[in-house]
Amino acid sequence: MAENNRNLKILLGGVPLGCNNVGDEAIVACVVRLLRTLVPDATMTVCTREPERTAVELQVNTAPLYGFGENPDWRGFAAEVRRHDVFLWFGATGLSDYPATAVKLLRIAQGAGVKTIVWGVGMNSRLNPAFYRAGGRRLRLLNALTRCSLGLLDWRRIYEGMLTRRIGRQIRRALEGCALVVLRDEESREAVERCGYHHALVGADTAILLESASPPPLPEDSSVVRIGFCISEQSALRQLDELAEFWDRLLERPDVRIVLIPMNPLTDKRLMQNLAVRSKCPERIECLEEDAPAVVQACVSQCRAVVSSRLHLLILAANVGVPFIGIERGSKISTWLKQFGRVPAGSVETCDFAEIHRQLAEILATPPEVSRQRIGKVTASMRHRLEACAEELRRALV
Repeated sequence: MAENNRNLKILLGGVPLGCNNVGDEAIVACVVRLLRTLVPDATMTVCTREPERTAVELQVNTAPLYGFGENPDWRGFAAEVRRHDVFLWFGATGLSDYPATAVKLLRIAQGAGVKTIVWGVGMNSRLNPAFYRAGGRRLRLLNALTRCSLGLLDWRRIYEGMLTRRIGRQIRRALEGCALVVLRDEESREAVERCGYHHALVGADTAILLESASPPPLPEDSSVVRIGFCISEQSALRQLDELAEFWDRLLERPDVRIVLIPMNPLTDKRLMQNLAVRSKCPERIECLEEDAPAVVQACVSQCRAVVSSRLHLLILAANVGVPFIGIERGSKISTWLKQFGRVPAGSVETCDFAEIHRQLAEILATPPEVSRQRIGKVTASMRHRLEACAEELRRALV
């Protein structure tokens, strides 16, 4: 196999890397490590907005972040992808968050005669409302048309349905041109099948392979109970005042410490620190300053529980057997929790703090080793699925 792939050149892209998202960086680190085990002599190039950092940390070649921002540079991507044998679009929830970008990248690569592979990508039950929901002047016009029809025709629904069907057809055509399509979970496969594509395999999020840094970043202290929090600034929690009050209630227990774990080291950190300064006990609220995924996971391992509206903090918690509580921010949160027999504690629109308190009480009453065993059974099943799909990936790369 190594001989067959000695000169194989793989371009990894389709995810906005280098844009302050710890989850995305965790995925690419794990994908690169996985590819090295499958095709050890292959050359990898990663598209990122932080080329120097990525090159050093992952020991790969780098290319610009094609497809995102004000200048997606499609021509640059077309020239870049022609220098490779495989374009591998990996990870995140791109099939619903930015499907038009993903489709165009795949189609450009396919048009250049480059083998395309989709690996570990997810798809929410709803498409990104920024692109596939009417708003502003268009929404006002559609509502006016609905009124003119005396309510017999819902023009907003008609318009949004047209957008959804059109991108669905484009997704199907792009996936049909791929040598392999592996999705993150069964719900993503069901969403893709609604687009008309029926040949996807179900693996798992590649970030489940992440290894923790050593030593952990926080001071060891067996006398305290750390509870990690990450509230995404993107689609932020509407009840921020209630969250600050909830933190104060938690801190009434003298051994509790709150650990802020930003999955976006800029925006999440700013939002949570602004809340922390309002606390009655700000000295008992710690904030992780580092953003390397392995360090973040090591920090999570020092917590007794984690509460998050960011999916990948929940995944990192599962990796180290730490119980977690999710706040819904798109169906990906409930999809992840369902695999562990859990439900979200409300959503970012209507967070259920009573449910968070109930779940925390249940977690703290359960011995940590019992929690680790329960979580480990589920993650072991995920790794088994991922291993089976990795063998298919090995074959597809030949």
